[in-house]
Amino acid sequence: MHTALLDRNLEALGAVRRHVSFSANLRNQVGQTSFICKARDEKCFDIAAILGDAADTTNWRVIDHCAAITRTYALFESFIWQLLREYLAFLSGSYTLTALGPDFRSKYTRGIGQILVEQDKQRYRGVDISKLIAGVNQAMADEAGYQIQPEALLRAEQNLRMTELQRLFSQCGLAGLDVWVTKHSAVEEFFAAQSRLSETAESELRQIVEYRNEAAHGDVDQVLGPDVLIEFTHFFEALCKSVTDFIQYDTLRRAKEVGKATVVGIISERFHDDIVVAKVTNSTLKIGELIYVFGKGLTMIAEIRSIQLDDVDVQEAVLVEETEVGLRLGVRTRVGCELIRFG
Repeated sequence: MHTALLDRNLEALGAVRRHVSFSANLRNQVGQTSFICKARDEKCFDIAAILGDAADTTNWRVIDHCAAITRTYALFESFIWQLLREYLAFLSGSYTLTALGPDFRSKYTRGIGQILVEQDKQRYRGVDISKLIAGVNQAMADEAGYQIQPEALLRAEQNLRMTELQRLFSQCGLAGLDVWVTKHSAVEEFFAAQSRLSETAESELRQIVEYRNEAAHGDVDQVLGPDVLIEFTHFFEALCKSVTDFIQYDTLRRAKEVGKATVVGIISERFHDDIVVAKVTNSTLKIGELIYVFGKGLTMIAEIRSIQLDDVDVQEAVLVEETEVGLRLGVRTRVGCELIRFG
């Protein structure tokens, strides 16, 4: 659930980080009086041939700054759109439009109306209006197989600062994003690791958006060094993880409600090294299996790394009646959390 999307985004952010580091290292090296091979049998390069007609050092840094900022923000924005599209697809596959409540229905129909009013604008050129109307009729009639038109809810006129993110998520029926992000372990760890340019996710995001707008419009007043540009990629990693968990939490909550998720067991004790005791009923557990940990204000995916029954290590546990099972999950959980299979 959203794992592949998150992994691709983290990989892309890592590529930005590696590029910034490589470019800074190369820029520093070519400024040295000597640039030689470390060993005779290692491959050597003609640095003049590599550089060619390269920009001067100052412009090189400006280009790196603009490229890293715009790429990093673009990855985040694209990730948010894709994540919400996946969530809306889950809603339409699990609930009728009526079951999603009058507030959601009202926001959706208003969004459809806005598309019809603005159908000649560039953003809606790819929308088939006849199919859109047919789909809305199907949704309004609570027919099975309807699809939510994402463009009706995913409208953003501004960059994705925290206030705009909250508004966007609220449009999709997801309230409380700012509180969740602030308390999420990945975000807390980011700000606790060292002193930062900003002290909160909201202020950090706002500052990055400002840098992004300057970079996009060509008016760069401050050129950031590689350490700060790399810091921004780590911030977006933490933010994307927190947002993913936020949506996964609501998805699991709803999946339990409609019978698309099964509670395997409940954690009754927690020990060091991410070891827990769970009361498990009518389930089969296997080493290497991925399972969701779900509790108040908490959701994460965990891998079952070891299983113990009566203090004996086993590869698989087939359980019918309620049984206490020792599990190493590889994540820090809490007593009372549920272990859930989704799908």
